[in-house]
Amino acid sequence: MNTLIDTTVSSWDAMTSHRRRSNPIMQANVGNVANEMGSSKEAQAAQAKVIKQEREAYGVMINGQTLSVAALVAAARYRVTPALDDSPEVRKRIEAAVETLAKRLESGESLYGINTGFGGSADSRTGNMRALQLALLQHQQIGLLPLPANFQTTTPSRPDSSLPLSTHMLSQPEAWVRGAMVVRLNSLMRGHSGVRFVVLERMQKLLKENITPMVPLRGTISASGDLSPLSYVAGTLAGQSGIQTWVDTKDGRRVPMAADQALKSKSIPKTVFEPKEALGILNGTAFSTATAALTIHDASMLCLLTQFTTAMAVEAARGTDGSFAAFIHQVCRPHAGQVECAATIQSMLEGSKLASHWREETHVHMSEDEGSLRQDRYPLRTAAQWIGPQIEELQHSWKTIEREMNSTTDNPLIEVHEDGVNSTIHHGGNFQAMAISNTMERTRLALAHFGKLTFQQMTELINPAMSRGLPANLAATDPSLNFMAKGIDIALAAATAELGYLANPVTSHVQSAEMGNQAVNSMALVSTRYTIEAVETLSHLMAWSLYLLCQALDLRALQLKLAIKLESEIEKSINKYFSTWIDAVNQKQLARQVFVRLNKRMDETSARDLHSRLTDAYMFAGGVLVHYFSSLPSGGGADPLRTIMAWRDYSANETWTLYRNMTQQFLDDPKGCHASPLLGKTSKLYEFIRRTLGVPMHGKENMLEFAGEEGKLTDTIGSYVSVIYHSLRNGDLYSVLIDTAKDVQASRTPVIESLLNRIQTPIAHL
Repeated sequence: MNTLIDTTVSSWDAMTSHRRRSNPIMQANVGNVANEMGSSKEAQAAQAKVIKQEREAYGVMINGQTLSVAALVAAARYRVTPALDDSPEVRKRIEAAVETLAKRLESGESLYGINTGFGGSADSRTGNMRALQLALLQHQQIGLLPLPANFQTTTPSRPDSSLPLSTHMLSQPEAWVRGAMVVRLNSLMRGHSGVRFVVLERMQKLLKENITPMVPLRGTISASGDLSPLSYVAGTLAGQSGIQTWVDTKDGRRVPMAADQALKSKSIPKTVFEPKEALGILNGTAFSTATAALTIHDASMLCLLTQFTTAMAVEAARGTDGSFAAFIHQVCRPHAGQVECAATIQSMLEGSKLASHWREETHVHMSEDEGSLRQDRYPLRTAAQWIGPQIEELQHSWKTIEREMNSTTDNPLIEVHEDGVNSTIHHGGNFQAMAISNTMERTRLALAHFGKLTFQQMTELINPAMSRGLPANLAATDPSLNFMAKGIDIALAAATAELGYLANPVTSHVQSAEMGNQAVNSMALVSTRYTIEAVETLSHLMAWSLYLLCQALDLRALQLKLAIKLESEIEKSINKYFSTWIDAVNQKQLARQVFVRLNKRMDETSARDLHSRLTDAYMFAGGVLVHYFSSLPSGGGADPLRTIMAWRDYSANETWTLYRNMTQQFLDDPKGCHASPLLGKTSKLYEFIRRTLGVPMHGKENMLEFAGEEGKLTDTIGSYVSVIYHSLRNGDLYSVLIDTAKDVQASRTPVIESLLNRIQTPIAHL
């Protein structure tokens, strides 16, 4: 059984493979088309050879059977052009449906949407079937769009007299429209719709020439499919002058152009629709399905990222990998998603010097860890149990969406029998997109859960009462003048609340429409739109979190580097002040005790400025020396006890200088990746942010107390977080995730693989 990480990795590889091809043609696997040919092995072998040659030359093709999420993403977002499978058997299948329809019409048969009215008006009849197709387009092209400058009733080219209230565009993003055209092509290629192959070729030519219809954002309830949005695709094919498209200029800009002019510029003939062809294009779930596919791709990436950031949070919090031990998940509670998540995080933490490892744990007496948390808090300890169910939901949704992409979703449907006789025309409701609505409702809820978990993990790191020694607000310098994480903390709360609101269902708000005919409707595209909004919101949240995690990891690296230096410095200071009373062996033992006690107190006072912390911590740690001298038979005399105060002041000043100098070294080397040697597989993501993106450790201006040229406020915290965000949205960071995920896949134990194959979930039967 494939896990979500397997699905995500293989999909990404397929999508990037489509993009890399010198002849940029994409699509899903042609599949075993040879089985649909003649019965002879020779014919099958010949066809397989042709398919192999086509794959090598063109990538893969749309055949109505095996369109994948990866292929759709490549076509929609990266403008890879799909190729149609124009093999004889595919053409024959499509032509047979067209001929069946023509014969039925010749006999005068009443057929819905072909010689009848539409929806609640299906009680009307007409013999002018071509005009009926245009009447369909006319009543569906009702969306609100920017007006062209030459529109007859206004002068929209003049400057607006007021600033806009919102940033929302009236039209859908081009990626949604391209994706919808690919899905609709794939559905029509199945040969159940009665649309001629030449019409499909012209639609494919639009994709090839990068002519994208301008489609309204609103106007569909996704009940009889996405009628209104698809009417703008059909209107473009028909060359309607009132339909606007996006086209390329010679200098690479995208500009609007009327559909008739756009077709003319690329020598694409206008399409005169035969009976049912306009209806065949409009009557389907293409927009809902395409946007859902684009969404599930990014949602799955964010799921993977949430697991990786959880591993980073375990390291930053000095947590344990024991929460992800195989026994807990594989044996005691073997839900597939939970097992996958725990195995992923466990693998990510392998080799980490910041996380503790349960295999290396020793038995600790109660007196040795008093005051310490015996286990990590819920946001880390139960992360696999929290993320796991979402993995299963996303995996189920992915499969549902791919099935919908390879379905016929219009009405009526033409069933051509093998003998070509007694073919059937079915009237049904495959255009009801509730399958897509459900996937998006579940996906949106999963995204909210990812956001909530990550927010709470960040709260632990920011709050010094919970962070096991990290400074307040993750300040690299004195926290009285450095509140670095405070604004992000507030922003994370806002994003988490917004995700919670977006997680509410859309389908519970369905309204009866279209003369009561469409009394139940899926609202799938609306649900998908809000899920895309959730993807954007979670991407913001994850960008802020990655910024905090890298800062926290650098602070841990700084602490450990200081600790290595500090223990020897304490030993030197004890020798300097107390060598008269303490021999070398006891000096070393006492230095170790002072060091442990000092670290404990430093962790407890991390909200205070450094010098104040050190003075307090050395006073606290000096109790070791007081106890030593007071335990001597003579009490040690007055001199060593008085010397403790001088030792404290000296040590505090020396350690303050050591801290400052080492912090300065870290801040002066923004691409140094200081934490890398301490990390597990999370190092790739950390290094990508620090070295590739150039996002530095924060605190340089604060160290200088905002004085001088270098202390001036220049680039904002938000600017650097924006760098991370843009790498998320353009896919650069996803490439790093996939490389890391492959390392995780390679490290799976045979036990995990065996268990994942045994676990029975609904996913296994899809």
